Amino acid sequence: MKLFRMVLFALGAALLPLGIGCRPNSDIEPLDAFIMNEGKFFIPEGSLLRSALRVQIVEETLIEASFSVPANVEADPIDVVKFFPPIPGRIEKIHVRLGDSVTKGQALLTIDSSELAQLNAEYQRASSEERQAKRNFDRATELYQHDIASKREFEEAETGYHSQQSELKQAETRLEQLGVQLGEITGGLLVLRSPIDGKISELEASNGSYWNEPSDPLMVIANLNNVYFTASVQEKDIPKLYRGQDVNVSVTSFPDETFRAKVVSTGELLDPETRTVKVRLPIENRGLRLLPSMYATADFFIKPHRGILIPVSAVLHDAKGGKVFVESSPWTFEERAVHTGIETNNQIEIISGLKTGERIVTQEGILLHAH
Repeated sequence: MKLFRMVLFALGAALLPLGIGCRPNSDIEPLDAFIMNEGKFFIPEGSLLRSALRVQIVEETLIEASFSVPANVEADPIDVVKFFPPIPGRIEKIHVRLGDSVTKGQALLTIDSSELAQLNAEYQRASSEERQAKRNFDRATELYQHDIASKREFEEAETGYHSQQSELKQAETRLEQLGVQLGEITGGLLVLRSPIDGKISELEASNGSYWNEPSDPLMVIANLNNVYFTASVQEKDIPKLYRGQDVNVSVTSFPDETFRAKVVSTGELLDPETRTVKVRLPIENRGLRLLPSMYATADFFIKPHRGILIPVSAVLHDAKGGKVFVESSPWTFEERAVHTGIETNNQIEIISGLKTGERIVTQEGILLHAH
């Protein structure tokens, strides 16, 4: 048997904070703090370690816990429209201002475009020629039916009509691709309307300016009646997520208020740099108080389940992972590797490595771990 003799003055430095001291003048040879044999630690009677260590029985309990992650407010992408004029031109008049509420179909601005004027002229010409071709075809049909016009004249009129129909359709399509309502065009003037209900959250143009920036939105319309809390969940916590999970969210701007949300879906892509996944939590934005980019904290409640909770101080860590000291017989302890789970209120869940009824060291196990 190999003895580890830890003299009283060396151990006393670690035990003084616990109120355990050493006699300054003593001719008595110090006791062994513990004796190690075949990987087990025996603490003999009279060792200061008996007073220093705290031991408790492992018990199963109902675990109700949560974990917190950073979050922020985001608008619903479906309800945010970046508004691009479909054609370059001079802005004749802007009918709204920044921050205005608008409804679907409401006039936003009137634009004057020479390109639109040309397309409109082509449409008007094609429409006129199609009507004339229709009259010619109707007349040729009637004459042919009464054997007054020849079949060749009838077929020429029919071909001409179909040709003009095709040209008119092309002219209509070019205008429809611009989002133009055919009855709203006057020369090159076009009234552009809101595609959704919402608010003007950005406005980058002014009356009389010329707009020819196909990559820059002229304005942004956002409907904030419903928004998202977007939480960044760490990779290790992904297994704790589930559909319908309750989440409490606190927003920096409203510190005394808690917003309740539920997990509808989780992101399918892990950010390789932050090792997090995005979880979006939809919420009704009553009073439109929640604004995009507001900072928040999301508390995810895990499913209540029975398991083992022990004090965080009981788990020691080294390069191999977490371990605890288990009492195998009175005042005899051995190391046991454990797999840990969530932490809550200075307690940590033990997923594997311990059984109920076992006794473990919960305080000052470091005095054995440092042998």
